[in-house]
Amino acid sequence: MSVLRTSATQVDPQNFRRVDRLRGLIIVGLTFVLCLLVSVWARRRSLPQLSAPPAPASSVGVVGFPSSVDVVKTLARARQLTPRNLLRSIVVENVKSDGTIDVTARGHVRYSFQSAEGDGPQPAREPGTLARRPTCGRQTVEIRKEGMRAETDAAEAPCAPHPSDPLPEPHCGLADVWAHAVARGVPSERAAHIEYYRANAGPAWRFEAPHVRGRFVLYGDCQRELDGHDAVNVGQ
Repeated sequence: MSVLRTSATQVDPQNFRRVDRLRGLIIVGLTFVLCLLVSVWARRRSLPQLSAPPAPASSVGVVGFPSSVDVVKTLARARQLTPRNLLRSIVVENVKSDGTIDVTARGHVRYSFQSAEGDGPQPAREPGTLARRPTCGRQTVEIRKEGMRAETDAAEAPCAPHPSDPLPEPHCGLADVWAHAVARGVPSERAAHIEYYRANAGPAWRFEAPHVRGRFVLYGDCQRELDGHDAVNVGQ
């Protein structure tokens, strides 16, 4: 009886080898599939982020649209329309003395944004290849009578040789800049060109209006005037 029991419990060597080979093939197959998935993932990761086509113009989020647009309060909405997160300048045309613009009467706003080197959308290139040169890109967001829209992104725009810090959120508004102009004697019925930019001294506002005292530069807090070297534009 003991001999019969021993024979019954023995494993057939051929069956054992067959099961072992099957396990080996399964392991090899799973490894191959895993490597293939990793390769596809790495290929996709190596592709640059490309610029998306701009959306149509819209007045959504434009504070005071269309006749009393508040440029500073609308900056948050402008940021939502571009993947580039570094503010480089704000240029505003035909600013009224209350600090707003009427886009139905030639008022116009242009926000300019950029990315840090290698961030944001990049120029198209072959998978697995390196960019030919560092790019920071540039995209403007404009407000016109049709509404606000992002312009076509310039992904190939190079980085500046000596990059400057991005502009912070404005600490004062266009009405404050205009109040300084009125204190200088500029008639309030005039329309002005105002820029927010980075000067040697830091963030600054440039004011221009058709008047003998209608040209000056204020520091970013609107508390003091800048001149000479301090007022020079060093932004990108």
